[in-house]
Amino acid sequence: MTRLIICLLLLLLPRFIFSQYENLLHKSYAENIKGYSKLYIELINLKDSAIIQHKILDIKRFAKTHDDTPLELEMDLFMCYHNIEFKKHRNQSCIDDLNTLILSAEKAQARFVKIRAIRVLANYYWVYQKNYERAFEQYLLLDKEVDKVDAADYPEKPMDLVKIGEAYYFFQDYNRAEVYFKKAIAVPENDFNTMTLSSARNTLGLCYQKQKNFALSNYYFNLIIQTTFQKPKEEWVRIATGNLGYNYYLQKQYNKALPFLEEDFVGAVRIEDYGPAAGAAIPLADIYLSRGEPQKSWYYIEEARRNIEKCQQTERLQYLYPVISKWYGQKGDQLNAARYLDLTIASINAYQKQFSALKMMQASQKISLRVEALNKARAELELQRKNSERNLWILLSTALAVIMLVVYRNQHNKRLLAEASRTRAENELSRAKEELDRFIQKVNEQNLLAESIRQELDELKEGHPEKKQRLEKTIAELRSVTILTGDDWLYFRKHFATVFPEFEAVLKKSCPAITESELRYLMLVKLQLSHKEMAQMLGISTDGVRVTWNRVRKKLNGSLEDTPQTLLEKAGV
Repeated sequence: MTRLIICLLLLLLPRFIFSQYENLLHKSYAENIKGYSKLYIELINLKDSAIIQHKILDIKRFAKTHDDTPLELEMDLFMCYHNIEFKKHRNQSCIDDLNTLILSAEKAQARFVKIRAIRVLANYYWVYQKNYERAFEQYLLLDKEVDKVDAADYPEKPMDLVKIGEAYYFFQDYNRAEVYFKKAIAVPENDFNTMTLSSARNTLGLCYQKQKNFALSNYYFNLIIQTTFQKPKEEWVRIATGNLGYNYYLQKQYNKALPFLEEDFVGAVRIEDYGPAAGAAIPLADIYLSRGEPQKSWYYIEEARRNIEKCQQTERLQYLYPVISKWYGQKGDQLNAARYLDLTIASINAYQKQFSALKMMQASQKISLRVEALNKARAELELQRKNSERNLWILLSTALAVIMLVVYRNQHNKRLLAEASRTRAENELSRAKEELDRFIQKVNEQNLLAESIRQELDELKEGHPEKKQRLEKTIAELRSVTILTGDDWLYFRKHFATVFPEFEAVLKKSCPAITESELRYLMLVKLQLSHKEMAQMLGISTDGVRVTWNRVRKKLNGSLEDTPQTLLEKAGV
């Protein structure tokens, strides 16, 4: 009987263990979000890493048995998170694990695992490595991913948008930060996201406060104060109340500011929220000092000091020290007033130095990323080159007639297009040169033929006196024929421009008064034709060519020692 009971327990125990996970199978992320949250808490509370690891493997096997890949990947995401936050395994392996998970989630179309893995990676770079540029790189990827999904399917969308906005706010890029906070608060509010949306409204109000747009700043703080949801009333309403009071303080509306700041101070002290307590105490000290109540002012000065010390937010000293200096000044203690004024300057300089160091770090990280990207691109290009050589060898060795077209990344494609464009340009240039050579050869042949005919006509004229008058007329007509016709000139000019594209523009720029005939002359000079060859080609006398040369030499400020070729060199063509 005992053995039977044991056997039944062994059979039923696995079913009992895994029954609590069956409600997670094959459900959307929105349906599972509460279940995942509960599961995460249960796993974290186990505390023992070995037990947690064993539990995770069991759940992954269970998910794989039921063909639920997103649940498997969810457990991988938990392990990445647990290793970073609880086991404190903060090294390259964490980054590699998250990148592998992102790729796996993308392949499995587990979109919400991918999004949250990117968020964890961004947070790792930001919090533990202080590599802000790497974090921003991930935040930009996160932005693209969350932009594709609806908050109804992915309830954590506002939280991711707020994370990105806070990163820009940290570096005082308020305009960009506002974009993400506004996207977040555009999501319909519910009990799940109300705290996140309150945070977005509060920081949005702070953005406008920094830009001294108090009307908009007040608007967003009042949205929090007027909330109908219960959760924000416990924390965010107090914070927004204090920020609203600070707006009035900055505008020197002290009577309006006082009740809001006091409410914030009392609430912050009650829950030991030291930073906001100090933030409220400083303007309260200044207000009471301006109202002639130094004792109350000193009380809040001491409270500000105490809370700053507890929260270690020393940047708040740059606002406290001026109030203390003013307090001593009213007491007539100029020595202490001057001392705290010096401390104010030192505190401001220390804060600016710290912030400048952060900006410098960010700039340095940006440069490092670009160098890394460049080196990666070079390595990829080198690898691609070797692959191309290998493929070419395979193609040649196997006598394949088909050329494989390998699609490379955009940068490589641009390089290929540039090379193809250069090759086409070289081919066009080569063809143009050949056309010019053939054209000149053709003209020379026509010149030779014309000269030969002229000689024969001269001989006939001498041998047949009776036809002398008619032959003389024919010779005169032949000698007046222009070998280079208008169409020939256009044809010649087109191919010349292909070979020497800058020639005409440079000449006209240096000598705007140059004529078409002079330009034609210089083009033939560029082709190294003699005056005799030019005369034959143009159907004019060599004297006419020399006249053109003299005009050109004067227009281009040449000397008697200049040759046509040296004149072109001086003109830069």
